[in-house]
Amino acid sequence: MSQQNYRGMDFEHYTEGFMDSLVCDDNQSNLKIISETLKDLKCNVVVSPDLENAFDRIRYNQFDVLVLNETFGGGDPEKNELLETYQTMPINNRRRIFLALIGTNFKTLDNMTAYIKSVNVVININDLPNLKVILTKAISENDQFYKVFKGVLTELGKT
Repeated sequence: MSQQNYRGMDFEHYTEGFMDSLVCDDNQSNLKIISETLKDLKCNVVVSPDLENAFDRIRYNQFDVLVLNETFGGGDPEKNELLETYQTMPINNRRRIFLALIGTNFKTLDNMTAYIKSVNVVININDLPNLKVILTKAISENDQFYKVFKGVLTELGKT
């Protein structure tokens, strides 16, 4: 599926009209579930094999959806470098990205935890079999929440 290679990154084929998504999870069985779900939700799926690759990807691409396991890159869930990057990103850039955080200690769809972690949705790892329903609901709610705001920004020419 790769078309060319630049700095060790393969550029996948993208389908126009689909959301662009980045998946960051070290577990192969999780990757399969997440990737298939995102494809079902009409997303172009890019899987990042490691933290360095993920940082290169976000440096050169604007992703609509990011699915991140809290332990991606072998780090401490409380000190995930990629999550910290998104938590400190300027808000005008951050709100364009739907960020789903997967972990073992979350209650799926817990809005308070999502708010504390500065993500759009938290998902317990045990709920991955229901990922399509969870992401459909969460992305829809996010789109609805920001619809008016994004419309005003578009009218003002600030998008």
